[in-house]
Amino acid sequence: MKKYEKGKTVLEVFNRRVKPDTTYDVIVCGGGPAGFGAALAAAINGAKTTIFEARSQFGGTATAAMWMEWNALFKDSDETDRGGINKLIVDELRKWGYDAVRRGDRTHVIADHASLHIHPEYAKKVLFDLFEHYEIDYQLYSPVVDVMKEGTIVKGVVIGAKEGNVTYKGKVIIDATGDGDVAALSGCTMAVDGEEESGWRAPVTVGFAVGNVDTEKFFTWLREENLRWPSFRPYKEKIHSKGLAKGYKLPEWIGFDETTIPGVVSLNNGTSMDLQVDPSQSYSLTYIEKIAIDEALEFVRWARTEKLLPGMENCYLIRTSGYAMARDTRRLIGEYVFTNEDVMNGVQFEDVVACKYGSSDPVGKVRPPASISQGTQYPYRSFLPKEVDGLLVAGRCGSATLLGHYGGKSIGNMICIGQAAGLAAALCSKNNIQPRKLDYRLIQNELKKMGVSL
Repeated sequence: MKKYEKGKTVLEVFNRRVKPDTTYDVIVCGGGPAGFGAALAAAINGAKTTIFEARSQFGGTATAAMWMEWNALFKDSDETDRGGINKLIVDELRKWGYDAVRRGDRTHVIADHASLHIHPEYAKKVLFDLFEHYEIDYQLYSPVVDVMKEGTIVKGVVIGAKEGNVTYKGKVIIDATGDGDVAALSGCTMAVDGEEESGWRAPVTVGFAVGNVDTEKFFTWLREENLRWPSFRPYKEKIHSKGLAKGYKLPEWIGFDETTIPGVVSLNNGTSMDLQVDPSQSYSLTYIEKIAIDEALEFVRWARTEKLLPGMENCYLIRTSGYAMARDTRRLIGEYVFTNEDVMNGVQFEDVVACKYGSSDPVGKVRPPASISQGTQYPYRSFLPKEVDGLLVAGRCGSATLLGHYGGKSIGNMICIGQAAGLAAALCSKNNIQPRKLDYRLIQNELKKMGVSL
């Protein structure tokens, strides 16, 4: 019998695996929009960079939510590019053609219509390729479980890997985990109680996709209904009034997104709208996953039975999204807390390092949605913890109130905020200074070289 010839080991072929014996210039924790924006910006600007993601995929909500629109990728509906990492990502995705990308609809979607529907698997492919191209070491299945500190300076992170806890050292650490895991473990003061005035907590969403839809008929109907945000709520109320919805367990609202696959519609929705959920707790996320399956299957049953959505009469469930996606958990209380007033008044900051475009989402019964000033500025100080150094906190766990975060929380904005943090970390490493001592004007100058307007 011929002896089985083993192939090469993963260690022999995976050149971009993370290396515990290396001190990285920049360690990025979290692989969502802020995280991959930070890692790419740091590496492009010369930093030896690694990125860790706790789950099984890079991209965060950008890939987990399937074809939910990547809003605010551009400055406006004319697709005026934002330069930097946003432009890099869009250009790479578009190389794959219509299978990967289609333009966002301009008639029925809230926000700024400066968006794209992106196939999540192509997005994963592009991120892997960019990490390889810019020589970024990367690892999935890698939650942060502890930090390494010397005095008040964060010097590294402990990853709860499959092989056990492993410590990685870095000159600058970026917390882009969304939940502020690194900041919380480092002893930073965090906001964890939802909206500051009311205690209202943002819903957690598990999206889903349905197939066998007459998409031309369905989206034509949506446009004729003139639904800027195709909420399910008015239809739910209409059905209740006729006595037809009795027994259906349906989401409070649904946003219908076009996809790159014929006959398939992706559904963003208010999975937990009727619950006060603390998504920093694992039991909460577990329960959301359970009810999300119920709601997705009930939607299909309702659509088939009641036939009130033209084109969806024969739809079927394809799958639910990658995981439960929180809009708000922990937020840093840092050197500057970015507020709703900053958003709505278009406050100008001397230390501006990113701009937000788009709209402010509806926030339950707390406050109505509102358009934000185009190009709302975001300050460098909102990356900086008060208690420790060696750490920058970027994305939805950055230093902001809930409504400050909600004002332009779209994927394109999170990429830009992460980009600024990554660039700052690279500059700190290069100049051997702590983030608190970095001259923000250096960040601004480098952003301009990357084609980013502030």
